Amino acid sequence: MLTLGRRTASVLAAFTLASLASDLGAQQTYPQTLYWGAGLVDIPVAWVAPLTGDFALNYSVKRFERGEPNIKINYDDQLNSQLTFSMSAFGRVEAGVAFFSANPEYGFFGQGLILNEETFRQRGGAARWVPSVAVGVRNVGPFKRIDRFGAGYDLLPPVAGSPNYRHVADDLHRGFDTQNTVYGVLTKGFSLSEIRSGWPDVDLSASVGYGNGLFEDDNNLGDLYSKRSTGGLFGGVKIDFQPARLTTISLMAEHNAWDINLGGSVDYRGIRGGIYLTEVGGGSADRTDTTGAGVLYNYSKVAFTLGFQSNIFALLRGDFLRGRVAELERRREGLLAEINARQQRITALELEINKYEAQNLLELEQRRAEAESQLREEREALRRLEERLKVLEGQQPTPARPPSR
Repeated sequence: MLTLGRRTASVLAAFTLASLASDLGAQQTYPQTLYWGAGLVDIPVAWVAPLTGDFALNYSVKRFERGEPNIKINYDDQLNSQLTFSMSAFGRVEAGVAFFSANPEYGFFGQGLILNEETFRQRGGAARWVPSVAVGVRNVGPFKRIDRFGAGYDLLPPVAGSPNYRHVADDLHRGFDTQNTVYGVLTKGFSLSEIRSGWPDVDLSASVGYGNGLFEDDNNLGDLYSKRSTGGLFGGVKIDFQPARLTTISLMAEHNAWDINLGGSVDYRGIRGGIYLTEVGGGSADRTDTTGAGVLYNYSKVAFTLGFQSNIFALLRGDFLRGRVAELERRREGLLAEINARQQRITALELEINKYEAQNLLELEQRRAEAESQLREEREALRRLEERLKVLEGQQPTPARPPSR
């Protein structure tokens, strides 16, 4: 009964703590990609910010080589910048918009989390290793001729009969069709301390997925576009560690279906800055290529990002998250106090049961000793009776024999 009581108390405590951990939303976070919402350097991951109203604003700049003929990226022929904004709801949906250039061209993106690994994390056995699963879409909008960098259009001045500026795909990009790029992705995150207690609390995650459009369409440029394409398959890993409170450093490596990208970012209280080296497997720019592809693709580039992540309700009503954290902290303290009281009660019951067990053993020993004493007395009495019987039989007279004839 003592073992059963211990197990019951442990199960109840574990269940309650698991529920509290779930409420606190203890899970990994991900930066914004260079071009399209949450992910690694470029690829998406199966993750959505956990609170309704969570949003992210991100600005990225990538440096290109100057080439001939002059391929204009934005208004600067060496820098390609993008601005993205996204918002999450119910911990399941992320949606946003990306502005590709200063022209601007734009495209919407979104993602739905079908399976959340946090639902299974507290379960035992293999269930806690179930990954998150998400499906999403990129470049929803009218600008379908963009490449994986968001480049593709020139902004032409008004002409007779058309008073507005016009977005027209340039010669290099007229064959692209990356509109409504669809993808699916799996992500599994875990901490080293989950594998073995005593290991450092370093978070790792791995993602793998497949997509069309921006992940697959190369406009029949072949090796001019990428020499290391995978036909739409992408994947990557991320490592997080905290050198100080409220500061997280993330290191990332990925293959975005076209080439290898590496990067790192630092997050402090929702402000995140990152530096990335993309197309690591590429060589140097081919300025002799007359198509213009030589100064866009297949050589290493450096990119920078600066972003901000927060919750719109926290900004509109500053006590929103503080009140929620305070409530959860009160619940946590109450739970710990109850657990401590239960543990003290269990200790008292153990002492009481041990005392009863000791008393029972002493009583049984006394009763056994009494029985043995009675047995010895009975045996002694029996012996005396047998001796008296022998004496009595020895005193009995011998009957007289009849006279002989």
